[in-house]
Amino acid sequence: MESKYYSNTSNTKMNIIFFAKYYFPHIGGVEKHAREVAELLVKKGHQVSVFTLKHESKLTDIETKGGVKILRLPYSENKFSIWKNLLQKKHLIKKADIIHCHDVLFWYLPFKLLYFFKKVFVTFHGWEGKYPIPFKYKFIRKINEILASGNICIGDYLPIHYGTKANFISYGGVSFPWDDRPTKMMSKKINQITFIGRLEKDLGLPEYFKALNKIKRKHKLKVTFVGDGSLKKQAKKIGQVTGFVKDIKPYLKTNSFVFASSYLTILEALSIGRPVFALYQNQLKKDYLTKFTGAKYINTSGSADELLNQVTSNLQGESLKALKARKAQKFAKIQTWDKVINIYLKLWK
Repeated sequence: MESKYYSNTSNTKMNIIFFAKYYFPHIGGVEKHAREVAELLVKKGHQVSVFTLKHESKLTDIETKGGVKILRLPYSENKFSIWKNLLQKKHLIKKADIIHCHDVLFWYLPFKLLYFFKKVFVTFHGWEGKYPIPFKYKFIRKINEILASGNICIGDYLPIHYGTKANFISYGGVSFPWDDRPTKMMSKKINQITFIGRLEKDLGLPEYFKALNKIKRKHKLKVTFVGDGSLKKQAKKIGQVTGFVKDIKPYLKTNSFVFASSYLTILEALSIGRPVFALYQNQLKKDYLTKFTGAKYINTSGSADELLNQVTSNLQGESLKALKARKAQKFAKIQTWDKVINIYLKLWK
């Protein structure tokens, strides 16, 4: 696995196509990653187009956002329908210098036959939410790895649990302006907890709910859930639910502890001095959190009681919290999208 970062000193400008199931304005970690990378590549002088599904009927078929051309296919979960719609755009795919898939490498399979020598790359963003991971998911991931000319894994846990031979490991980046004032932000008393993420069982929500009920009783903290999902009704019994939002920064800036289980949200919270807590419910999620390069800056637990103890401990010792926040901010400061772009450029050579 490569570990060095690459600086693109070449003046070569590329025609790049991304395949992503969802893209702007859909909200999610993969969508944000793909958009940040695509728009930054455009700023560096490359031409970038994104093939994605039209997840809302009101969206236009073609749109340009941040210099990126978005080409929306009719929404379908049927791979044959997706292939049929993509084949109508094969002239665009043929002209591309780079094809890069965000998870959905199966979209490119017909073109692997049409343009056998054209290289295709993939970013593996996550897992299917089932643990232990069924063999068929590992098998499909391995086939994708073989078909691709190279890959980026978002997190060290993917090679561990899928057996993927990663060319590069990334955790995403931070796009917030960096502000060196964690001490000031930590000076006010914590009065709430902000959970940011999908309200789903695979993120360990049942155990989070147990912990939050105990924390509310003991410390009288308010709870806000910034997210949505099938467990929304249960979340409403504990606190306010905002649904998904386009900008989480206002919620991160409140005087709160941040509960988060995704790399991008963790990095964004650390970048503005927020104490972060994350709970795992199985070995995969434990590896996801503890093998993260910034793991020492977050509070990681495996049970509701352990999470309660960590919150209690963090409500004490202001000077120690401020020191940890400063170190966390310095770490987050260097996790830039430029750094992520360099990984993509090195992968593509």
